[in-house]
Amino acid sequence: MKLSIGYITAPTKSEARQIVASLLEEELIACANIFDGVESHFVWDGELTHAAEVVIIVKTRQKNEDKISRLVRHMSSYECPCVVFIPMGNGNPEFLEWVETTLS
Repeated sequence: MKLSIGYITAPTKSEARQIVASLLEEELIACANIFDGVESHFVWDGELTHAAEVVIIVKTRQKNEDKISRLVRHMSSYECPCVVFIPMGNGNPEFLEWVETTLS
């Protein structure tokens, strides 16, 4: 089974926790990490800006990526939420097996 790591941003820790809880309840992810206090810099509506954000890292199957993206876009208070995925390559075989069996 092909696995991936998802990178998602949220404006608050509370919203990030709600997103993670929904993803876990829907059995779309094996686990998530929430990083609070991230300082993001970007151009929005033609203006250079910055904001405090929360980053969510999820471990999942590649076949779940579209469902995760839809759920996050539905739940997020952002106009254009960041939801991207990276294929998971080599790693701790026991951890990769745990991700696979958790999502079975």
